[in-house]
Amino acid sequence: MHKSGVLETGLKGFLITCNNEQRCVKESYNLLNEFADDLFGTETKNAEKPSCSTEVDIEEELNKEIENIKSNKRRFQQVCTKVKGILFINTTISDPTSLVTSIFENVLETGQKKGRFILKMIPIVITCKATQNDIRKHLDEYLQEFTKDDTNKKLSYKTESKIRHNSNISTSHVIWYVRESVEKYAPDWTASLTEPELMISVYVLRSICCIGLLKNYVAYRKYNLSEVAIANSKDNSEDPVTTQRLKSNTAIPVGSEENTESC
Repeated sequence: MHKSGVLETGLKGFLITCNNEQRCVKESYNLLNEFADDLFGTETKNAEKPSCSTEVDIEEELNKEIENIKSNKRRFQQVCTKVKGILFINTTISDPTSLVTSIFENVLETGQKKGRFILKMIPIVITCKATQNDIRKHLDEYLQEFTKDDTNKKLSYKTESKIRHNSNISTSHVIWYVRESVEKYAPDWTASLTEPELMISVYVLRSICCIGLLKNYVAYRKYNLSEVAIANSKDNSEDPVTTQRLKSNTAIPVGSEENTESC
């Protein structure tokens, strides 16, 4: 299991909910790498051979190799959230949202289950401090960039907020911050409580805020892989074991306040 550090500001990656963390981590790595290989090519280490044998070139290559070792980061790396049932996998790829979209589109098309232990898989575009100023700042910056795409100029949206182990911020605060950013940088957006085209997902885990902008929220069953697979099974038959697990997962509040510290 590759784990490095704790959840901090300035990351992007994947927030994953589960009830069996150890097995879910391995399953998540396998799934993410499978689809990342298709989209971005296989993960390779930086190891270039010297072009010539002069002392200067050899020294340069040695320095490059040292820097590569120091800065070597895996494409996917688990970081500790200290919240039971919630994993975060940091990534070096530029667009985690496109990777998650490709996974869900594949499940929609094939109806094949892509995991036994992953519940929700939510792409996170930025992490920041869970403070009013920082959340507002990063929402403003990302919405400005997001709405440069003409397809994102007019959307219906809704805000989803989950808060774990932080008594300094509330869901009403988060909704307020989002609404203010939308009014400034996406004035043509409209709120929708039933079938929004975009879900603005804000997870506060202790002192860190994780922000994701999620399209196809209804079609992707709130970004729940197992539920999408069952709903789109080609033979319309449900695995009774999987169905029972989904029911039990629904009954267990992921990251509830009781016994929620984990890593």
